[in-house]
Amino acid sequence: MTTLVVVGANPTVAREAATLPGELIHVQLPGAPALDPDDRVLTVDFLDLPAFLAFTDEVLRPLAPTAVVSLTELGVEPAALAARHLGVAGVEPAVVRATRDKLEMRRILEREAPHLNPAFAAGGDPEAVARLFADHGRAVAKPVDGVGSTSIALVESIDELPADRRTSAHLLEQFAEGHEFSVEALSADGSHTVLGIAEKGVTDGFIEISHMMPPPSLDERRQELVTRAVSELLDAIGLTDGPSHTEVMVDGDKVVVIETHARLGGDGLADLVHLTTGVEWRRAALGWAVGAGIRRSPVSASAAATVFLTAPPGRVTAVAPPPALTHGHIHAWDLAVRPGDQVHPLRSSSDRLGMALLTAADTNACVAVVAELMAHRVVTTVPAPAL
Repeated sequence: MTTLVVVGANPTVAREAATLPGELIHVQLPGAPALDPDDRVLTVDFLDLPAFLAFTDEVLRPLAPTAVVSLTELGVEPAALAARHLGVAGVEPAVVRATRDKLEMRRILEREAPHLNPAFAAGGDPEAVARLFADHGRAVAKPVDGVGSTSIALVESIDELPADRRTSAHLLEQFAEGHEFSVEALSADGSHTVLGIAEKGVTDGFIEISHMMPPPSLDERRQELVTRAVSELLDAIGLTDGPSHTEVMVDGDKVVVIETHARLGGDGLADLVHLTTGVEWRRAALGWAVGAGIRRSPVSASAAATVFLTAPPGRVTAVAPPPALTHGHIHAWDLAVRPGDQVHPLRSSSDRLGMALLTAADTNACVAVVAELMAHRVVTTVPAPAL
């Protein structure tokens, strides 16, 4: 019988994990959301890597796990290290580091697949930064280890680049033109299968506010170009087994990699894959490590989307119920604010207020229903008084 250790699961992931064959053990941070009372849960600060490896030896090793995996950004590296330490199935730690260190990923692509890279410079390399701005005029600045669209900024000239971005903790990249897409893939023995491509809607500040699957503006030929680019990327970083979530920019026939992760994507992308293809993506993204394969349910919708609800900064005065939509249907609705709450400026994904999961008859209807919901005022605010 197999024994799967899952690091840092949320309740949704835990429910999918419970459908896998064999024994299941969860490793959670202290204070993490409670899982099902029937789940076997061990608690440890897995972000303290030396302490977690000691825990791996003292607690996990006697349990003889078959694999150690994680689907959360904070858990993928501890899970990979524990799997390597125990000599069991899991993602290679070097692969995880290449996905979590954006500068390292750029350097790997520079060697292995330079056509997938924009021009880039380490923030702490003044000469390279100067060349980047001289050649391309403007650049995107981002933390080397950033997640959740936090602290990403478009810088129009080198004179506008703040001192705190001119450090080794930041990466500067040529601004990539085109449309942005998210790609969910599962790899096995070095073969990569794309399970879904979603078209992203983003704000001027690079915050994601929608995902549509299938991608309305990507024809079949360009979908193949994206699939090929993702396979080249995964080969370059050495990801041979397990899930991946990759973001790319497509301009004509040119595909540029924005970033990649050794896990599935968030923002409801697993639900979009499930609705439009039938693939139970969370389950597959865990179960590969114990040979569970891909389980499919009936396809529920020809097209689907997630839309993130936002409002101007201020105090919430009213929250409308889910609207009846003309071009599609609301499959799920999650809104976290109430009258009296404060809405902060939209600076990262955590500032979004909630999410709607939509279904539609085809991609054109999906575009229309996303626009319809975005035009509907769900949360009303008034400016907060000046202090």
